[in-house]
Amino acid sequence: MNNYKKYFKKTRTGFESCSKPEKKDVGAKKQAVVQGKCPPLKQGDQADVTQADFGAFPLEVEGNVLHVPVIHAAVPLAEIELTANLEAKITLPTPAKEIKNIRKNVFLTQCKAVPSLSGTNFVSLFITGFIHKNIQYADGSGYIRDYEVDVPFSCNQTIELANLRDPALTSLKNTVLERRELAQSKHSADQCQYSQVNFEVFNEPIECKLLATFINEVDILKKYDKRGHFNKITEKMELLLFLKLLQVQQVALNDRRDHCETRNQSVMERIQQLRDGIE
Repeated sequence: MNNYKKYFKKTRTGFESCSKPEKKDVGAKKQAVVQGKCPPLKQGDQADVTQADFGAFPLEVEGNVLHVPVIHAAVPLAEIELTANLEAKITLPTPAKEIKNIRKNVFLTQCKAVPSLSGTNFVSLFITGFIHKNIQYADGSGYIRDYEVDVPFSCNQTIELANLRDPALTSLKNTVLERRELAQSKHSADQCQYSQVNFEVFNEPIECKLLATFINEVDILKKYDKRGHFNKITEKMELLLFLKLLQVQQVALNDRRDHCETRNQSVMERIQQLRDGIE
């Protein structure tokens, strides 16, 4: 009787057959969604390449003709060598019989160039960093132990530049300048209206790039015990840092002032004019 109800339904005139409801094709729907995206390329087997020859042909180097012959690029301000003498005392975690190798790497955590008040051809350089040392030593047991330690250093120095930096324009700490008007009585300021001027001037920062480092080192072993083991190392190091200072500037490829009698104001000149007018 239950199967009978599945395939027939009762009406006023009697029983009528009803078709079995079709199942939704979930797979077709999923397939339609997948077909909406580009399928990934099937990776094939790789052949063994025995030889691949390439040819190089020089081509003419061409460039755009600038209506205003200037470029906006990083300008090297100075390439300098800094020398520092360091002395560090290191205590090994376990007694050592012999130092096998000491690997050293220099890391700068700060290299900040601040425009100096001495002039546009000077900057004050502030450097902090550390020397990461990986000490490998034998403790007499037949095994090589590994110990890592950092030796910090800092340096403050005034540097003379080979190329001039851009003049640093300053902003006021409170950059709101108010303009008040007299009231109609001419005896006080008008309390119902006022105006103000806000300004900020942005300067290109001077970037610092580490080019190379050299470490000249002498290790003095101390605190020997009766078995000839030690756990103290005094290091005397001469550290050389080679740095390049860069600043993004607008550089003229030629002197445009020689080719034209009249010249418009530059951005920096216009900013300075506005500053002079409101200060």
